[in-house]
Amino acid sequence: MAKNRIRLSICGCELALCSEENESDIRSIGDEVQKTIDEMMEKNERLSVTMAAIIAALDYCDAAHRATAAADNLRSQIKDYLEDSSHARMDAEESHRELERVRRENQTLRARLAAVGGENAPAKQEAVPVPAGVPAPAAEKPVPSNENPKETAKAEEKEKAEQDSFMSFFEKKADEQ
Repeated sequence: MAKNRIRLSICGCELALCSEENESDIRSIGDEVQKTIDEMMEKNERLSVTMAAIIAALDYCDAAHRATAAADNLRSQIKDYLEDSSHARMDAEESHRELERVRRENQTLRARLAAVGGENAPAKQEAVPVPAGVPAPAAEKPVPSNENPKETAKAEEKEKAEQDSFMSFFEKKADEQ
């Protein structure tokens, strides 16, 4: 960017400045400094131009420090919000995966109940209401077959053992009817 040469007069002091900033912006800042010094000198007639300039410089420096602190605070808050958002997104994704797993398990159990119960099985699967914001269940994905039949049998036995107590509840209900 090209450097601009700007001549300013503040409180009778001529200044030649070189800046990459726009000339109108520099003149606006110079006018603001002139106005601040003039206001201070009107409020206290015993202030010299030098003292008023020093007080104005202190005032502007204090404002800059406060603005920097406020910006740092906002950056920190935004960082915290982004971290919270990231954690919430991960929790939501985990909840969606768990929901899908439970839906698949539910479908498997309904199918097993229908196979075991025969006529006692419900004729029609009831629709479960899905809360707002939760995606509709995906179509049932085929389970990949293991190449080793022994591993497949072990996995099925393990799954059956985990669900025996659950299935016995339904079998008891069916026997009572």
